[in-house]
Amino acid sequence: MSSGKHVVVIPFPFGGQAWALVNLVLKLAPAAPDVRFSFLNIAKSNSLIFPPPLRAKLPSNVQVYEVNDGLPDGHCGPMEHSGEHVELFLKAAPENFKAAVDVAEQDVRKKASCFLTDALVIFAGEMAEKMQVPWVALWVPTPYCLAAHVYIDVISELHRESSGGGTSTDNDNDDDKSLGVIPGLSMMHISDLPKELIDDHDTSRSACMLREVGRVLPRGATAVVMNSYAEVTPTPLIADLKSKFKMLLQVGCLAVSFPPLPLPSSSTSDTTGCLTWLDTRDPRSVAYICFGTVAMPSPSEVSAIGEALESTKIPFLWSIKERAMAFLPKGLQERTSAYGKFVPWAPQAQVLSHLACGVYVTHGGYNSMFESVVGGVPMVCKPFWADNMMNGRVIEEVWGIGVKVKGGTITKSGMEKALEVVLRGEDGKEMRKKAGELRERLVKAAGPNGIAEADFKVLVKLIST
Repeated sequence: MSSGKHVVVIPFPFGGQAWALVNLVLKLAPAAPDVRFSFLNIAKSNSLIFPPPLRAKLPSNVQVYEVNDGLPDGHCGPMEHSGEHVELFLKAAPENFKAAVDVAEQDVRKKASCFLTDALVIFAGEMAEKMQVPWVALWVPTPYCLAAHVYIDVISELHRESSGGGTSTDNDNDDDKSLGVIPGLSMMHISDLPKELIDDHDTSRSACMLREVGRVLPRGATAVVMNSYAEVTPTPLIADLKSKFKMLLQVGCLAVSFPPLPLPSSSTSDTTGCLTWLDTRDPRSVAYICFGTVAMPSPSEVSAIGEALESTKIPFLWSIKERAMAFLPKGLQERTSAYGKFVPWAPQAQVLSHLACGVYVTHGGYNSMFESVVGGVPMVCKPFWADNMMNGRVIEEVWGIGVKVKGGTITKSGMEKALEVVLRGEDGKEMRKKAGELRERLVKAAGPNGIAEADFKVLVKLIST
Protein backbone atom coordinates (compact mmCIF):
# COMPACT_ATOMS: atom_id res chain seq x y z
CA MET A 1 0.00 0.00 0.00
CA SER A 2 1.38 3.39 -0.96
CA SER A 3 2.04 5.63 2.01
CA GLY A 4 1.29 8.70 -0.06
CA LYS A 5 3.90 10.67 1.85
CA HIS A 6 5.56 13.77 0.48
CA VAL A 7 8.82 14.90 2.09
CA VAL A 8 10.03 18.43 1.40
CA VAL A 9 13.84 18.63 1.50
CA ILE A 10 15.64 21.95 2.07
CA PRO A 11 19.46 22.20 2.24
CA PHE A 12 21.59 25.13 3.39
CA PRO A 13 23.04 26.03 -0.02
CA PHE A 14 26.43 27.49 0.95
CA GLY A 15 29.83 25.86 1.34
CA GLY A 16 29.66 22.09 1.38
CA GLN A 17 26.58 21.84 3.63
CA ALA A 18 24.21 20.56 0.94
CA TRP A 19 26.16 17.42 0.09
CA ALA A 20 25.32 15.55 3.28
CA LEU A 21 21.60 16.15 2.82
CA VAL A 22 21.80 15.10 -0.83
CA ASN A 23 23.50 11.86 0.17
CA LEU A 24 20.89 11.24 2.86
CA VAL A 25 18.04 11.70 0.38
CA LEU A 26 19.73 9.40 -2.14
CA LYS A 27 19.96 6.77 0.58
CA LEU A 28 16.39 7.30 1.76
CA ALA A 29 14.78 7.26 -1.69
CA PRO A 30 15.30 3.53 -2.43
CA ALA A 31 14.60 2.63 1.21
CA ALA A 32 11.25 4.44 1.07
CA PRO A 33 10.14 4.01 -2.57
CA ASP A 34 6.55 5.10 -1.86
CA VAL A 35 7.67 8.46 -0.49
CA ARG A 36 8.05 11.43 -2.82
CA PHE A 37 11.01 13.72 -2.13
CA SER A 38 10.90 17.32 -3.35
CA PHE A 39 14.42 18.79 -3.15
CA LEU A 40 14.13 22.58 -2.94
CA ASN A 41 17.34 24.53 -3.52
CA ILE A 42 18.72 27.62 -5.23
CA ALA A 43 19.79 27.17 -8.85
CA LYS A 44 23.52 27.80 -8.34
CA SER A 45 23.79 25.13 -5.65
CA ASN A 46 21.66 22.69 -7.65
CA SER A 47 23.95 23.10 -10.66
CA LEU A 48 26.93 22.05 -8.54
CA ILE A 49 25.41 19.04 -6.79
CA PHE A 50 23.07 17.88 -9.57
CA PRO A 51 24.90 18.31 -12.90
CA PRO A 52 22.81 17.12 -15.87
CA PRO A 53 24.27 13.57 -16.03
CA LEU A 54 23.51 12.98 -12.33
CA ARG A 55 20.11 14.65 -12.41
CA ALA A 56 19.08 12.32 -15.21
CA LYS A 57 19.92 9.32 -13.00
CA LEU A 58 18.07 10.44 -9.87
CA PRO A 59 15.58 7.97 -8.36
CA SER A 60 12.10 8.39 -9.80
CA ASN A 61 10.73 9.50 -6.42
CA VAL A 62 13.16 12.44 -6.15
CA GLN A 63 12.31 15.72 -7.88
CA VAL A 64 14.61 18.76 -7.86
CA TYR A 65 13.19 22.31 -7.78
CA GLU A 66 14.85 25.69 -8.23
CA VAL A 67 14.13 28.34 -5.60
CA ASN A 68 14.79 32.08 -5.90
CA ASP A 69 18.11 32.84 -4.19
CA GLY A 70 17.17 36.28 -2.88
CA LEU A 71 19.61 38.18 -5.08
CA PRO A 72 18.30 41.26 -6.92
CA ASP A 73 17.58 40.90 -10.62
CA GLY A 74 20.66 41.38 -12.76
CA HIS A 75 23.11 40.50 -9.99
CA CYS A 76 26.14 38.79 -11.50
CA GLY A 77 28.66 38.67 -8.63
CA PRO A 78 30.21 35.47 -7.29
CA MET A 79 28.15 33.22 -5.05
CA GLU A 80 31.07 31.56 -3.30
CA HIS A 81 30.43 32.12 0.40
CA SER A 82 29.58 35.77 -0.09
CA GLY A 83 28.40 37.07 3.27
CA GLU A 84 26.10 39.49 1.47
CA HIS A 85 24.55 36.66 -0.54
CA VAL A 86 23.91 34.62 2.61
CA GLU A 87 22.20 37.61 4.19
CA LEU A 88 20.00 38.21 1.14
CA PHE A 89 19.18 34.51 0.92
CA LEU A 90 18.11 34.33 4.57
CA LYS A 91 16.02 37.47 4.30
CA ALA A 92 14.04 36.16 1.33
CA ALA A 93 14.09 32.45 2.19
CA PRO A 94 10.86 32.03 4.20
CA GLU A 95 8.70 33.58 1.48
CA ASN A 96 10.62 32.01 -1.43
CA PHE A 97 10.55 28.50 0.02
CA LYS A 98 6.89 28.75 0.95
CA ALA A 99 6.17 29.50 -2.71
CA ALA A 100 8.37 26.58 -3.77
CA VAL A 101 6.55 24.22 -1.40
CA ASP A 102 3.26 25.26 -3.01
CA VAL A 103 4.67 24.42 -6.45
CA ALA A 104 5.96 21.03 -5.29
CA GLU A 105 2.64 20.17 -3.66
CA GLN A 106 0.79 20.98 -6.88
CA ASP A 107 3.21 18.80 -8.89
CA VAL A 108 3.02 15.84 -6.55
CA ARG A 109 -0.66 16.46 -5.83
CA LYS A 110 0.01 15.81 -2.18
CA LYS A 111 0.47 18.12 0.75
CA ALA A 112 3.87 18.02 2.43
CA SER A 113 3.86 15.34 5.13
CA CYS A 114 7.32 16.07 6.53
CA PHE A 115 10.15 18.62 6.27
CA LEU A 116 13.66 17.16 6.04
CA THR A 117 16.14 20.02 6.18
CA ASP A 118 19.60 21.12 7.13
CA ALA A 119 19.48 22.06 10.81
CA LEU A 120 20.60 25.59 9.93
CA VAL A 121 17.37 26.13 7.99
CA ILE A 122 15.44 27.02 11.12
CA PHE A 123 12.67 28.85 9.24
CA ALA A 124 11.58 25.39 8.04
CA GLY A 125 10.66 24.57 11.62
CA GLU A 126 8.10 27.37 11.60
CA MET A 127 6.73 26.17 8.26
CA ALA A 128 6.40 22.61 9.57
CA GLU A 129 4.70 23.81 12.74
CA LYS A 130 2.12 25.82 10.79
CA MET A 131 1.44 22.82 8.56
CA GLN A 132 1.37 20.48 11.59
CA VAL A 133 3.86 18.05 10.10
CA PRO A 134 7.16 16.66 11.49
CA TRP A 135 10.39 18.59 11.07
CA VAL A 136 13.50 16.38 10.77
CA ALA A 137 16.73 18.40 10.98
CA LEU A 138 20.11 17.12 9.76
CA TRP A 139 23.11 18.32 11.77
CA VAL A 140 26.11 18.17 9.41
CA PRO A 141 29.09 19.33 11.58
CA THR A 142 30.61 17.58 14.57
CA PRO A 143 28.40 16.55 17.53
CA TYR A 144 30.67 18.62 19.78
CA CYS A 145 29.55 21.72 17.90
CA LEU A 146 25.88 20.76 18.29
CA ALA A 147 26.38 20.63 22.06
CA ALA A 148 27.94 24.09 21.95
CA HIS A 149 24.88 25.45 20.14
CA VAL A 150 22.52 23.82 22.64
CA TYR A 151 24.45 25.37 25.53
CA ILE A 152 24.75 28.81 23.93
CA ASP A 153 23.45 30.60 27.04
CA VAL A 154 25.94 28.82 29.33
CA ILE A 155 28.77 29.57 26.91
CA SER A 156 27.78 33.22 26.64
CA GLU A 157 27.99 33.53 30.41
CA LEU A 158 31.40 31.80 30.47
CA HIS A 159 32.59 34.16 27.79
CA ARG A 160 31.42 37.23 29.68
CA GLU A 161 33.23 36.00 32.78
CA SER A 162 36.47 35.26 30.94
CA SER A 163 36.47 38.61 29.14
CA GLY A 164 35.73 40.69 32.22
CA GLY A 165 32.09 41.25 31.34
CA GLY A 166 32.75 42.39 27.79
CA THR A 167 31.85 40.70 24.54
CA SER A 168 35.15 40.92 22.68
CA THR A 169 36.17 37.61 21.13
CA ASP A 170 39.85 38.57 21.11
CA ASN A 171 40.54 38.40 24.86
CA ASP A 172 43.55 36.17 25.52
CA ASN A 173 41.87 34.64 28.58
CA ASP A 174 39.31 33.02 26.29
CA ASP A 175 41.95 30.62 24.97
CA ASP A 176 42.25 28.84 28.32
CA LYS A 177 38.59 28.88 29.37
CA SER A 178 37.45 25.27 29.38
CA LEU A 179 33.96 24.15 28.37
CA GLY A 180 34.12 21.36 30.95
CA VAL A 181 30.81 22.40 32.52
CA ILE A 182 29.12 21.05 29.38
CA PRO A 183 28.81 17.24 29.25
CA GLY A 184 31.30 15.78 26.78
CA LEU A 185 33.17 19.03 26.09
CA SER A 186 35.86 18.83 28.78
CA MET A 187 38.64 18.95 26.17
CA MET A 188 37.19 21.99 24.38
CA HIS A 189 37.83 25.69 24.98
CA ILE A 190 35.95 28.88 24.19
CA SER A 191 38.61 29.63 21.57
CA ASP A 192 37.48 26.48 19.70
CA LEU A 193 34.03 27.96 19.05
CA PRO A 194 32.90 29.86 15.96
CA LYS A 195 33.19 33.58 16.73
CA GLU A 196 29.69 34.19 15.39
CA LEU A 197 28.36 31.96 18.16
CA ILE A 198 29.75 34.06 21.00
CA ASP A 199 29.98 37.56 19.53
CA ASP A 200 26.79 39.31 20.63
CA HIS A 201 27.83 42.39 18.66
CA ASP A 202 27.33 40.55 15.37
CA THR A 203 23.70 41.20 14.50
CA SER A 204 23.80 39.81 10.95
CA ARG A 205 21.03 37.39 10.02
CA SER A 206 23.52 34.52 9.69
CA ALA A 207 25.05 35.12 13.14
CA CYS A 208 21.62 35.44 14.75
CA MET A 209 20.57 32.22 13.02
CA LEU A 210 23.61 30.39 14.40
CA ARG A 211 22.85 31.59 17.92
CA GLU A 212 19.22 30.50 17.61
CA VAL A 213 19.79 26.99 16.22
CA GLY A 214 20.52 25.47 19.63
CA ARG A 215 17.37 26.99 21.09
CA VAL A 216 15.07 26.13 18.19
CA LEU A 217 16.03 22.48 17.58
CA PRO A 218 15.12 21.10 21.04
CA ARG A 219 11.80 22.92 20.92
CA GLY A 220 10.71 22.38 17.33
CA ALA A 221 12.46 19.40 15.71
CA THR A 222 10.66 16.08 15.76
CA ALA A 223 14.05 14.46 15.25
CA VAL A 224 17.66 15.62 14.92
CA VAL A 225 19.74 13.45 12.60
CA MET A 226 23.50 13.55 13.08
CA ASN A 227 26.02 13.08 10.30
CA SER A 228 28.16 10.96 12.62
CA TYR A 229 28.73 7.65 14.36
CA ALA A 230 27.74 7.10 17.99
CA GLU A 231 30.60 4.64 18.39
CA VAL A 232 33.26 7.38 18.09
CA THR A 233 31.48 10.08 20.09
CA PRO A 234 31.88 10.38 23.88
CA THR A 235 29.07 8.65 25.74
CA PRO A 236 28.38 11.62 28.08
CA LEU A 237 27.98 13.91 25.06
CA ILE A 238 25.53 11.59 23.31
CA ALA A 239 23.56 10.92 26.49
CA ASP A 240 23.18 14.63 27.16
CA LEU A 241 22.16 15.44 23.58
CA LYS A 242 19.56 12.67 23.70
CA SER A 243 18.10 14.29 26.80
CA LYS A 244 17.78 17.62 24.96
CA PHE A 245 15.95 16.45 21.82
CA LYS A 246 12.71 14.61 21.22
CA MET A 247 14.63 12.12 19.09
CA LEU A 248 18.35 11.89 18.23
CA LEU A 249 19.42 9.67 15.33
CA GLN A 250 23.02 8.98 14.32
CA VAL A 251 23.04 7.63 10.78
CA GLY A 252 26.79 7.71 10.14
CA CYS A 253 28.91 10.04 8.04
CA LEU A 254 26.93 10.57 4.85
CA ALA A 255 29.91 11.62 2.72
CA VAL A 256 31.90 8.40 2.95
CA SER A 257 31.57 4.64 2.78
CA PHE A 258 32.97 2.21 5.35
CA PRO A 259 34.62 0.10 4.11
CA PRO A 260 35.78 2.32 1.23
CA LEU A 261 34.46 1.68 -2.24
CA PRO A 262 36.93 0.35 -4.85
CA LEU A 263 38.95 3.01 -6.66
CA PRO A 264 37.35 3.82 -10.03
CA SER A 265 39.20 3.47 -13.28
CA SER A 266 41.56 6.42 -13.66
CA SER A 267 40.84 6.60 -17.37
CA THR A 268 37.17 7.35 -16.81
CA SER A 269 37.08 9.50 -13.70
CA ASP A 270 40.53 11.01 -13.20
CA THR A 271 40.10 14.17 -15.28
CA THR A 272 43.03 15.99 -13.67
CA GLY A 273 45.36 12.98 -13.66
CA CYS A 274 45.70 12.76 -9.87
CA LEU A 275 45.32 9.01 -9.50
CA THR A 276 47.60 8.27 -12.44
CA TRP A 277 50.24 10.56 -10.93
CA LEU A 278 49.86 8.92 -7.50
CA ASP A 279 50.40 5.52 -9.12
CA THR A 280 54.04 6.55 -9.77
CA ARG A 281 54.75 7.45 -6.11
CA ASP A 282 56.02 5.37 -3.20
CA PRO A 283 53.54 4.16 -0.58
CA ARG A 284 52.61 6.73 2.11
CA SER A 285 55.01 9.32 0.65
CA VAL A 286 52.71 12.05 -0.71
CA ALA A 287 51.31 15.09 1.07
CA TYR A 288 47.82 15.90 -0.20
CA ILE A 289 46.83 19.54 0.37
CA CYS A 290 43.25 20.75 0.10
CA PHE A 291 41.22 23.20 2.18
CA GLY A 292 37.73 22.39 0.95
CA THR A 293 35.37 24.21 -1.38
CA VAL A 294 35.34 27.55 0.43
CA ALA A 295 38.28 28.03 2.81
CA MET A 296 41.52 29.50 1.53
CA PRO A 297 44.71 30.32 3.46
CA SER A 298 46.04 33.86 3.43
CA PRO A 299 48.56 34.83 0.70
CA SER A 300 51.44 34.48 3.18
CA GLU A 301 50.21 31.03 4.24
CA VAL A 302 49.92 29.84 0.63
CA SER A 303 53.50 31.02 0.10
CA ALA A 304 54.66 29.34 3.32
CA ILE A 305 53.17 25.99 2.28
CA GLY A 306 54.93 26.23 -1.07
CA GLU A 307 58.27 27.08 0.56
CA ALA A 308 57.94 24.17 3.01
CA LEU A 309 57.15 21.71 0.24
CA GLU A 310 60.16 22.89 -1.75
CA SER A 311 62.57 22.81 1.18
CA THR A 312 61.52 19.32 2.32
CA LYS A 313 61.28 17.88 -1.21
CA ILE A 314 58.22 15.95 -0.05
CA PRO A 315 56.13 14.70 -3.00
CA PHE A 316 52.84 16.59 -2.99
CA LEU A 317 49.47 16.85 -4.67
CA TRP A 318 47.89 20.27 -4.11
CA SER A 319 44.28 20.96 -4.98
CA ILE A 320 44.47 24.74 -5.17
CA LYS A 321 42.04 27.41 -6.30
CA GLU A 322 43.08 29.34 -9.38
CA ARG A 323 43.05 32.70 -7.58
CA ALA A 324 45.46 31.33 -4.96
CA MET A 325 48.09 30.37 -7.55
CA ALA A 326 49.25 33.99 -7.69
CA PHE A 327 50.42 33.73 -4.06
CA LEU A 328 52.84 30.86 -4.70
CA PRO A 329 56.56 31.67 -4.66
CA LYS A 330 57.67 32.71 -8.13
CA GLY A 331 58.87 29.75 -10.19
CA LEU A 332 57.74 27.17 -7.60
CA GLN A 333 55.76 25.10 -10.08
CA GLU A 334 58.76 24.68 -12.35
CA ARG A 335 61.19 23.94 -9.53
CA THR A 336 58.94 21.29 -7.95
CA SER A 337 57.61 19.72 -11.17
CA ALA A 338 59.61 16.52 -10.60
CA TYR A 339 57.81 15.70 -7.36
CA GLY A 340 54.80 17.98 -7.10
CA LYS A 341 51.46 18.38 -8.87
CA PHE A 342 49.04 21.34 -8.75
CA VAL A 343 45.42 20.75 -9.77
CA PRO A 344 42.25 22.89 -9.61
CA TRP A 345 40.26 19.90 -8.39
CA ALA A 346 41.00 16.39 -7.14
CA PRO A 347 38.81 13.31 -6.56
CA GLN A 348 39.45 13.66 -2.83
CA ALA A 349 37.99 10.42 -1.52
CA GLN A 350 39.96 8.44 -4.09
CA VAL A 351 43.16 10.40 -3.42
CA LEU A 352 42.94 9.81 0.34
CA SER A 353 42.32 6.10 -0.21
CA HIS A 354 45.31 5.77 -2.56
CA LEU A 355 48.26 3.83 -1.17
CA ALA A 356 50.66 6.69 -2.00
CA CYS A 357 48.86 9.25 0.18
CA GLY A 358 50.75 9.74 3.44
CA VAL A 359 49.35 12.93 5.00
CA TYR A 360 46.37 15.21 4.42
CA VAL A 361 46.82 18.96 4.99
CA THR A 362 43.23 20.07 5.62
CA HIS A 363 40.92 22.72 7.03
CA GLY A 364 39.42 20.10 9.32
CA GLY A 365 35.89 19.84 7.94
CA TYR A 366 33.96 17.01 9.55
CA ASN A 367 33.35 15.10 6.32
CA SER A 368 37.01 15.55 5.35
CA MET A 369 38.06 13.98 8.65
CA PHE A 370 36.09 10.84 7.87
CA GLU A 371 37.42 10.72 4.30
CA SER A 372 40.93 10.79 5.75
CA VAL A 373 40.10 8.00 8.21
CA VAL A 374 38.73 5.86 5.36
CA GLY A 375 42.20 5.99 3.82
CA GLY A 376 43.97 5.57 7.14
CA VAL A 377 45.74 8.90 6.49
CA PRO A 378 46.87 11.17 9.36
CA MET A 379 46.25 14.92 9.11
CA VAL A 380 47.83 18.34 9.51
CA CYS A 381 44.90 20.59 10.37
CA LYS A 382 44.65 24.35 9.76
CA PRO A 383 41.20 25.36 11.10
CA PHE A 384 39.33 28.29 9.57
CA TRP A 385 35.80 28.60 10.96
CA ALA A 386 32.60 26.84 12.05
CA ASP A 387 33.44 23.47 13.64
CA ASN A 388 37.02 23.41 12.25
CA MET A 389 38.65 24.38 15.55
CA MET A 390 36.79 21.70 17.49
CA ASN A 391 37.64 19.16 14.83
CA GLY A 392 41.30 20.11 15.01
CA ARG A 393 41.30 19.38 18.73
CA VAL A 394 39.57 16.03 18.11
CA ILE A 395 42.12 15.11 15.42
CA GLU A 396 45.08 15.91 17.67
CA GLU A 397 43.94 15.24 21.25
CA VAL A 398 40.99 12.84 21.09
CA TRP A 399 41.60 10.59 18.09
CA GLY A 400 45.39 11.17 18.04
CA ILE A 401 45.59 10.94 14.24
CA GLY A 402 47.20 14.25 13.38
CA VAL A 403 48.45 17.65 14.49
CA LYS A 404 47.08 21.16 14.41
CA VAL A 405 49.04 24.02 12.85
CA LYS A 406 50.88 25.62 15.75
CA GLY A 407 49.56 29.05 16.67
CA GLY A 408 46.74 28.75 14.14
CA THR A 409 48.79 30.32 11.33
CA ILE A 410 50.76 28.42 8.71
CA THR A 411 54.47 29.28 8.60
CA LYS A 412 57.26 27.71 6.59
CA SER A 413 59.01 26.28 9.65
CA GLY A 414 55.75 25.13 11.23
CA MET A 415 54.66 23.31 8.09
CA GLU A 416 58.10 21.75 7.66
CA LYS A 417 57.96 20.37 11.21
CA ALA A 418 54.38 19.14 10.88
CA LEU A 419 55.08 17.31 7.63
CA GLU A 420 58.28 15.83 9.04
CA VAL A 421 56.49 14.58 12.16
CA VAL A 422 53.55 13.03 10.35
CA LEU A 423 55.29 11.65 7.27
CA ARG A 424 58.70 10.65 8.57
CA GLY A 425 58.66 10.52 12.39
CA GLU A 426 57.79 7.85 14.93
CA ASP A 427 54.80 9.92 16.08
CA GLY A 428 53.52 9.82 12.51
CA LYS A 429 53.71 6.03 12.47
CA GLU A 430 51.62 5.93 15.64
CA MET A 431 49.09 8.35 14.12
CA ARG A 432 48.82 6.16 11.04
CA LYS A 433 48.31 3.11 13.23
CA LYS A 434 45.55 4.88 15.19
CA ALA A 435 43.90 6.04 11.95
CA GLY A 436 43.82 2.44 10.74
CA GLU A 437 42.36 1.25 14.04
CA LEU A 438 39.73 3.98 13.93
CA ARG A 439 38.84 2.97 10.38
CA GLU A 440 38.25 -0.61 11.53
CA ARG A 441 36.00 0.63 14.35
CA LEU A 442 34.01 2.67 11.86
CA VAL A 443 33.71 -0.23 9.43
CA LYS A 444 32.11 -2.15 12.29
CA ALA A 445 29.97 0.85 13.29
CA ALA A 446 28.70 1.21 9.73
CA GLY A 447 27.82 -2.48 9.50
CA PRO A 448 24.44 -4.17 9.95
CA ASN A 449 24.81 -4.36 13.74
CA GLY A 450 25.87 -0.74 14.21
CA ILE A 451 23.78 2.08 15.67
CA ALA A 452 23.83 3.93 12.33
CA GLU A 453 21.90 1.18 10.54
CA ALA A 454 19.33 0.91 13.32
CA ASP A 455 18.84 4.67 13.49
CA PHE A 456 18.52 4.89 9.71
CA LYS A 457 15.65 2.39 9.84
CA VAL A 458 13.97 4.54 12.49
CA LEU A 459 14.33 7.55 10.18
CA VAL A 460 12.82 5.65 7.26
CA LYS A 461 9.83 4.72 9.41
CA LEU A 462 9.47 8.28 10.67
CA ILE A 463 9.21 9.82 7.19
CA SER A 464 7.11 6.97 5.78
CA THR A 465 4.30 6.76 8.33
